[in-house]
Amino acid sequence: MKRFTGLLILTLAIVLSSCSNSDYLNSIPRNSTAIVKIDMGEVSGVKNKAVLQALLKVSNLSKSGIDLSSNVYLFETVDGNLGLCARVSDAGDLEKTFNDLVKKGTCTEVKERRGFHFTMMNNSWVVGFSDDALLVVGPVTVAARTEMEGKLTTFLSQDEEHGIKSSPMFDKLDSISAPTAMVAQAQALPEKFIAPFTLGAPKDADPSQVLIAAEMTVKDGCLDILGSTFSFNRRVNESLQQSSEVFRPIKGRYANCMSADAMMAMFMNVDGNRYIELLRRNNGFQALLAGVNTAIDMDNIIKSVDGDLAITIPVMSDDYLRLSMAAELAHSKWLADVDYWKKSCPEGGRITDWGTNAYSYVNGTTSFYFGVTPDGQFYSGSNAEEAKNSIVASANTIPEKLQSKIKNGKLVMVVNMKAFSGEDGILPTLQGLLRPMFGDVNTIVYSMK
Repeated sequence: MKRFTGLLILTLAIVLSSCSNSDYLNSIPRNSTAIVKIDMGEVSGVKNKAVLQALLKVSNLSKSGIDLSSNVYLFETVDGNLGLCARVSDAGDLEKTFNDLVKKGTCTEVKERRGFHFTMMNNSWVVGFSDDALLVVGPVTVAARTEMEGKLTTFLSQDEEHGIKSSPMFDKLDSISAPTAMVAQAQALPEKFIAPFTLGAPKDADPSQVLIAAEMTVKDGCLDILGSTFSFNRRVNESLQQSSEVFRPIKGRYANCMSADAMMAMFMNVDGNRYIELLRRNNGFQALLAGVNTAIDMDNIIKSVDGDLAITIPVMSDDYLRLSMAAELAHSKWLADVDYWKKSCPEGGRITDWGTNAYSYVNGTTSFYFGVTPDGQFYSGSNAEEAKNSIVASANTIPEKLQSKIKNGKLVMVVNMKAFSGEDGILPTLQGLLRPMFGDVNTIVYSMK
């Protein structure tokens, strides 16, 4: 009996210890729109010491006050701020760590507010910590610091009911065994990238109902995301799963056509008759093609596709369309309709011959060149050069390692982070947040499972 009682007490102690070790997760708000789990002990190429040194720029790590044997989490709040959450091993040591940074001019003076400690790093990131959790959230202006401290006070005070552990998103994240994993609502992504992830969702589905679950790895400056879309809404989820069957293995015909300077490109292999149904339900793609679709029947062109298809966006502009599309065609019967398109062209625009089975459409804001090769390829671009280059190997093509990631995939999106370095928004900010852990991330490759 005594042995049983002792075993029971030991088991209870272990359970309670386990629970307390995850209390820091209560500081991540339940309604976060994205969350990334990083197992610092398992992630390839990441060392606890190097991470902490990069993050806090301290040399003596033995008493930093942060427990990096526990998972570190990145998250996005519902109002669009990015955050980092780590477990605190000793709040006193952590306060000393930040006081040392104050002397170096990296942080503002550490102050106490409602039992928690706060400072601001690099005039951009508000830091708050308790006995259990460290939160770093931003970027915010110095003027918004007090308001953000109020939010962090709320986060640090939360119980499990209001923390991320009580959300279905965390349950999904916890089910992914990879060292680095992510679950995110489509609406948490930059607006320019939502459309590909909502392909297959019902037209009336809100981006918050579409989620991405993914494994993530970083190597040689490339963040690889292997994921799938799903929804907690049964109707939306069924539509997403059925639609994923539209995508076939990519042969890679256009993998070397992407220039290393292009902002992004998306690759797939589809039967256009099935793929067009996904596009018709996708508001993002409809908006992207709206300027061309008024004069050119892009639906008919896409329906004629049967094979590899690549969509490249050299640069992103809110003022005009910059898009190249290349595809293998089953037929080009729609060429017979071009004369009608010329006659019915909206006022202010015109379609003219550009070459053999090649045409250009120009209006005040849009320029689109397109045509069909003798061997049945569709090519296009915002000018003649881009159109021609859409189906030939680029003189400045992406590395072969990236090309190999495209071949045999179902849906692959390649994002050039360098193209966003001068832009405002979440991608440069995310890059800055990832740099302490993974170094410079120059490319993101998303592949559908």
